[in-house]
Amino acid sequence: MRIVFLWCHFLYLVSSLSSISEVSSFQVHTTFPPLMQMLNSKSMITSTCSSSSSSSSTTMLSMSSETSTTTSSPMNHNNASTIGAIGSKLTDMELAKEALSRFLDEETCKGITMTSTTGGVNNIVQYITLPSGEKRLLRIYNNGFDTQRVKFEHTVLQKLQEMEGSKFSFQVPNFLTALKDYSSSATSNGSSSELPPTMVQLSNGSQACMCTLIPGQLPKLSCARDIGRACGELNTALARLTPHISPSLCNCAPYADMYKVHHAITPENFLSTMQSSAFDHVRDTATRMTQETLDIIERCQNKYKTSLPTQLIHGDLHYDNVLVNKEEEKVTGLLDFEFCSFDWRALEMAISLSKYAGEEPDAMPYFDDFIDGYSETGTLTLEEARAVPDLINLRILSNVVYFCGRSVAGEDDISSLTTRIENYEKRVNWIKEHGDQIVTRIIDKMGLKEE
Repeated sequence: MRIVFLWCHFLYLVSSLSSISEVSSFQVHTTFPPLMQMLNSKSMITSTCSSSSSSSSTTMLSMSSETSTTTSSPMNHNNASTIGAIGSKLTDMELAKEALSRFLDEETCKGITMTSTTGGVNNIVQYITLPSGEKRLLRIYNNGFDTQRVKFEHTVLQKLQEMEGSKFSFQVPNFLTALKDYSSSATSNGSSSELPPTMVQLSNGSQACMCTLIPGQLPKLSCARDIGRACGELNTALARLTPHISPSLCNCAPYADMYKVHHAITPENFLSTMQSSAFDHVRDTATRMTQETLDIIERCQNKYKTSLPTQLIHGDLHYDNVLVNKEEEKVTGLLDFEFCSFDWRALEMAISLSKYAGEEPDAMPYFDDFIDGYSETGTLTLEEARAVPDLINLRILSNVVYFCGRSVAGEDDISSLTTRIENYEKRVNWIKEHGDQIVTRIIDKMGLKEE
């Protein structure tokens, strides 16, 4: 699902769901050109750890001229080693080198410096410094081999750039075209269809892309007002784009369909996972959060299912997927469109606000600033405003279900949830306590009239 998946400084990632509903395996058939034979041979790799507090690692890639024959082998989609990552941590350097070769020629590949990003939850993102000094980002998707989701992201961004790009006060990701030899067809999930020229399929079945680097820093708790303004600006633009994008291209389920937020999750394995011994050290919290999840599913299905306006939304827009110029307090980029979907319009605001919930010593000023900014460029109806507190908690609790799904699928360790669940509960409770205040602020700033 869509969660907190960042591209760090451009972390254009993050992350994801899958259309694969069960464990399966497939045979990869790829014929590698001479460059790929070189990349998959005994390459000289020197790794050094950065001395900065970010704890990222830098790798100098020096490709040797020795070659070897590359063969295909069956791969299990439920095995973390298949993707070459644990969560967003790269574990297979050969996979990264293969991805680089799909976008850069052999000469450019020589002497590339690759540095891991310091954030991210789902996908593998690496900073790339070319011999010329130019900086780019490499992204390898760790989303259960969900080709359709990646295609939809690229389709939306291409159309968004065409229709709205020059009008934005910020940048959105600019995917680079792959080398001509690698414009291929997708074969994961047993189907074949042409990929956009900005994404490639690797020998293990995952997808990769490369982007230009958007300048800026992660804002965390700074710049809340301008983040709100940019969020409203994007939401309004996506409303104009909605008629031009076919819903049939999107396989990302609405948030209210909670058990579709991840391909591996079911009501049964969600409950069994939450009741497992992995949560014993936070048992009371896990029990309460299980019930909160069941309650929000019922409430949203019954109360809002057909009454809130629906459109194309970003689906994961929060301060970890935003870049800013802190000195000017301006947004420079909005990132990670992987969870774009057709969903309730008000979710865009709710998802962004969910990250501020429970912040110490007082989260309300962040809400006030964000809502002030959003009201300049976006709009909601009175019914949407009243729904925002529930939608914020829908987003927070969807994280619980999503991380259970990633654990079931073997895409991540359950510790990704056990280490976060107490924070999630704190945020849910804060929203329940301050819901009326949030609604009043939205109504006042947007000039909505009470019935």
